[in-house]
Amino acid sequence: MNSGLKSISEIRPHLFLAGYGCITASALKQYGITNAVDATNLNSKPISGLEKIEVPVEDTIIQKISNYFETVVQYVDEVKAKGGKTVIYCGAGVSRSATLTIMYLVISENLPLDQAYYTVNQARRIISPNVGFWRQMIDYEKQKSGGTSTVELITGRMARPIPSVYLHRSIPA
Repeated sequence: MNSGLKSISEIRPHLFLAGYGCITASALKQYGITNAVDATNLNSKPISGLEKIEVPVEDTIIQKISNYFETVVQYVDEVKAKGGKTVIYCGAGVSRSATLTIMYLVISENLPLDQAYYTVNQARRIISPNVGFWRQMIDYEKQKSGGTSTVELITGRMARPIPSVYLHRSIPA
């Protein structure tokens, strides 16, 4: 399992998660990746043979990433239906792209938010969406489930809230 900063992590046979530094023609060819969701907010040069959409968000707690949840899911599912493979990437493959990948599993596969997080974390141990993105993921799950979420933000003596899933980092037994 490759789960570090310098790797492309397979989440599903058609879905990968990575940081910008891994997005090279040879790496994409190695994994058979045909499409990308670029959440870097960089003006990157095109890679031959790679089609992509851009999600222009910064990795800050005030950014509205939830506006892109449905668009990304629709794009990844359309690519999958055509037999393609998609990589979702951001600067390091830790916050923005992890958020979009987690929400892909929540929306497309109907996974509870906590299970989606654990699934992505198993494949890429370094993921850590910022607290603003966590709020949006939790709000989305509450909206879809009628008011409950499988993840809560824990407050206390910490400088900022932490998601309850960080207490386990893997599926609790």
